[in-house]
Amino acid sequence: MWFVVLFQVVVPLVLIGVIAFTRQPGRIQWLLTVVAFGMVISYMLVSSRWDLSSLYLRAVLPALFLVAAFRSYRRVQAPEAAPAKLKTVALWVINLGLIVLMSGFLWFSLTGFRTPDHAVDLASPLRETHIVLNGGVSPFTNGHFRVRPQSYALDILGVNAFGARASLFGSSQNLESYVIYGEPVYSPCDGKVSAIVDDLPDHIPPARDTDNPAGNHVLIECGDIEILIAHLQSHSVQVSQGDIVATGDQLGQVGNSGNTSEPHLHIHAEKGGEPGVILDGSSVPITIEGRFLVRNSVF
Repeated sequence: MWFVVLFQVVVPLVLIGVIAFTRQPGRIQWLLTVVAFGMVISYMLVSSRWDLSSLYLRAVLPALFLVAAFRSYRRVQAPEAAPAKLKTVALWVINLGLIVLMSGFLWFSLTGFRTPDHAVDLASPLRETHIVLNGGVSPFTNGHFRVRPQSYALDILGVNAFGARASLFGSSQNLESYVIYGEPVYSPCDGKVSAIVDDLPDHIPPARDTDNPAGNHVLIECGDIEILIAHLQSHSVQVSQGDIVATGDQLGQVGNSGNTSEPHLHIHAEKGGEPGVILDGSSVPITIEGRFLVRNSVF
């Protein structure tokens, strides 16, 4: 995990530093460098997990990039001697290659932000401030997108005062280090509880329970769709099968049960499958209080 955080922090800062402190031999080369490096940073801003380091760093990097680009532009000058052709060609190939490659990655990431037609609006199942780990309509922003019953699923994490989902200095094996662990979970709609599981253990990362992917969960019939609330804390579920729940009723608490790498809340909607059976229908897009959420959305 530390390697991911370092990569996420160091790469953008190195690219920004190169732009700021390297004197470009001409405006065309300056433009190519700024565009190429800018697209790499943009892709990281859109697709990387900023809950691992800090949401605030994600907000600061674009400002640093613009300052570096402006400073670099003011320092552009004609070289005293014409640069070697081989070096010039190599720089052009590298920058143009980055532009083409990152254009594709960025495009597929940004397509995940479009709100699908016929999305079902739900109330937030959580209080306080949270960030989306998986969400959107692209595999670049949503690890569930290629799984038919949960293509539009959301994985939600908590956020601490430093803009991270857990203590940077706490042990990844301590469930209490994760902001969201133990948070109350509320019903996102009016409906009927069609299934619950409450007796599975909370696993210590990186252990997973692949035999029970949803872990402890509550399945709610909301009209013609079913809403799955998954990965709840062991013995925290406060409703029973057959109960009628209203929006805002507490269902349980966030845990780390099932096939999960760390404490988070999973929610998705499906329809058309056998009633009361999870992962047995077609995925239905959802919005939370009118917003279509994607990776790094804060709500």
